Amino acid sequence: MTLVPKRRLPRAAAAAALLTAATVSLFLSVPAAAKGAMEITAPGRPLRTGQALHISGDGDDDAARYLRACVQERTLGAGTWRTVGCGRTVASGDGATVETLVRARRRGALQLRGVLYGLDAPGDAHPDVVRSSAVRMVRIH
Repeated sequence: MTLVPKRRLPRAAAAAALLTAATVSLFLSVPAAAKGAMEITAPGRPLRTGQALHISGDGDDDAARYLRACVQERTLGAGTWRTVGCGRTVASGDGATVETLVRARRRGALQLRGVLYGLDAPGDAHPDVVRSSAVRMVRIH
């Protein structure tokens, strides 16, 4: 059976349309990922007991309406994080910042991290953690 050239074109066009529709539907079915980050800076040198560390951080995320950046600390091996300072609440897209001083209370290793909270409203009493930074370690002598 020989195909007539006029019949090949409609079949090729139908196959191309089907492939395009499948590709577009696959692309549209993938959920969009939220974009954002949280970073802090901490001194890289060892400190003495009683010295203050200046910690700063910033973060942003498009998954929440409002954001607040905070710094948390814990002694190596202690297990629980304690919030030592937070910045002001800002609208998403404005970039949340935090500046705080942390006093080195005892010898050992002090771990620090930045946490970015997402809020539904500026006065939200129960914010959700949307991002956290890498843990920074500072030796205390």
